[in-house]
Amino acid sequence: MNKVQFAEIHFNQENTPVSAQFDDVYFSNQDGLAESRYIFQEGNQLWQRWQDFTGSHFVIAETGFGTGLNFFAVTTLFREFLQQYPNSPLQRLFFISFEKYPIPLKVLKSAHQAHPEFAELSQQLHQHWLEPIEGCYRFHFAETTLDLWFGDIADNLPQLGDYMTNQIDAWFLDGFAPSKNPQMWNDELYQQMYRYTKPQGTFATFTAASAVRKGLENAGFAVNKRKGYGKKRECIQGIKLDSDEDVIHTPWYLPQAAKFEQQADVAIIGGGIASLFTALSLLERKAKVTLYCEDDAVALNASGNKQGAFYPQLSDDDLINIRFYIHAFAYGQQRLKQAIQQGIEFEYDFCGVALCGYDQKSAVKLNKISDYQWQESLYQSLSQSELSKKVGLPLSCSGGFIPQGAWLSPRQFVQNMFSHLEQRGLVIKTQQKVTALQQQAQHWLLQNEEGETFTHQIVVLANGHKLTEFSQTRELPLYPVRGQVSEIPTSQNLQKLKAVVCYDGYLTPMAKSHTHCIGASHVRDNAERIFSPEEQLENQQKIQQNLNVDWVQDVDTSTNQARIGIRCAVRDRIPMLGNVPNFEQQLICYKNIYNLRRRKQPIKSAVNFDNLFLIAALGSRGLTSAPLLGETLASLIYQEPLPLSQDIIHQLSSNRSWMRKLLKGSPVQTKRDS
Repeated sequence: MNKVQFAEIHFNQENTPVSAQFDDVYFSNQDGLAESRYIFQEGNQLWQRWQDFTGSHFVIAETGFGTGLNFFAVTTLFREFLQQYPNSPLQRLFFISFEKYPIPLKVLKSAHQAHPEFAELSQQLHQHWLEPIEGCYRFHFAETTLDLWFGDIADNLPQLGDYMTNQIDAWFLDGFAPSKNPQMWNDELYQQMYRYTKPQGTFATFTAASAVRKGLENAGFAVNKRKGYGKKRECIQGIKLDSDEDVIHTPWYLPQAAKFEQQADVAIIGGGIASLFTALSLLERKAKVTLYCEDDAVALNASGNKQGAFYPQLSDDDLINIRFYIHAFAYGQQRLKQAIQQGIEFEYDFCGVALCGYDQKSAVKLNKISDYQWQESLYQSLSQSELSKKVGLPLSCSGGFIPQGAWLSPRQFVQNMFSHLEQRGLVIKTQQKVTALQQQAQHWLLQNEEGETFTHQIVVLANGHKLTEFSQTRELPLYPVRGQVSEIPTSQNLQKLKAVVCYDGYLTPMAKSHTHCIGASHVRDNAERIFSPEEQLENQQKIQQNLNVDWVQDVDTSTNQARIGIRCAVRDRIPMLGNVPNFEQQLICYKNIYNLRRRKQPIKSAVNFDNLFLIAALGSRGLTSAPLLGETLASLIYQEPLPLSQDIIHQLSSNRSWMRKLLKGSPVQTKRDS
């Protein structure tokens, strides 16, 4: 995995930032803001196009984020447009930007001082700025969404994937001068740009270099010159006149958006954290959302624990899984801070999470994690004494530390967030067990245990381990995992605990109730929610045997205070997200896919159930993964850009288990066969 390097920058006599890597200015010495407006906004005719636009969202892509000046300027212009045309169908702006060398926060703040008119936007960006790893990070700015892709554009642009073919409305072709940055300005870039651009989509750039103009023309754009900005004689702009034939490389994993007119009417089945974040992201898009929860209240299953750990799953064996969890962790932090700022009440502490190398196997695993050389803001490899200092109590082993990790109360968070969303229009129906789904011409029919029916255009299944109870989902390889979390009283020693401690289980610092949580048991294919004395004792014995230090003798589970939740899991340890696949039809359509690929013959897109989606298999990492999964699903429903790279989207695909077999030419067993 490539490590992203920060930009090296100095400011010249005109106080314009200059890149040491490219020996070039980030924008015009004369007036960078005026240049941005002339080259990119006017060059793409944004104001006029927005007035005539009939879609709900507009997508701009940019090569080179730099200081974010183009982003600030166009976001401000879009806000002016919405004020002037409040009834326009166009209500959301997506800004996708690629940056190989992000600017360190301290330098970014200095650069932004020159533009106090963007203070609100720049301060919001500073708040969420992070040490990047390669890939996409999504940031929310009210009506504007920023997707920042860190790393080389040659690696990242193809990761927009098949899904973004013919989806981009305008390009800000920026970056440093072609003579200074020839690695970026090449035919591969122009061809990818053309592939992703909508028919009648445009680009604009500050350069008029003949190699750039010819490359864009050869890719298919109609290109014309216009007067340059300032001392530059010319610049170019262009348009994609025709739609070329869509080239879909992996049609079996192609995400398919929902079909609806005007306001989306969405039913979410489930009452936990996956449902919560899906509802939040849909409401932000002005959807009408109704939640069907079979329990008496929300957050009564796996999302109902008193304390839960928030940190990424840094495994040592699957880089795509690791990357997903790191991006989910970054996005989850943004959402949690947003909730705190909005006054949502819940107990939390960003105290950090310690990973203990308590035996040889775990020590080897942590050494492998350390070999990735993550930034210290994400992961630190610590000695026994260093880790003990972070934890506040002596440990017998070395390990790793995730400084931005936290614990929070899932039950409080989910319940209070749902109350907040009800004020924003969410309808919650409790004691509603949906037992059957039936597809109609324009909607889905939901039937409950009493035989009552409800209709909605779009359905999202987020009901955990019960998701496979519907005929449409029974072949998905999901299974229940019972987990009993023990609640224990604190002690003089345990009060000193300053961080979450993970071993073959976890222990949280003290909550306001003067208790801690330890756990959890892990019983596969078990959905019973009855207290187990054996599992209660196992939770105590596990921490005492794993950590083997004096203070763990204070752990006492004999009060038999515990909570049982049933997690939904899958063997490859990464969630499922997206369209609900039509298993029987996919097996028919793809029975010969191995040979079709070998012979390079056309392959159709996967057959899915229209307007039926799922978010599943969050396992014990729901606190970390649900925010990004909910946002990704809402983006897919609305056919907006997705905040994840194509390889991660493929890894999350609901049909992945049988497609992996079919792509190898192996037979697929149904659950009824096995």
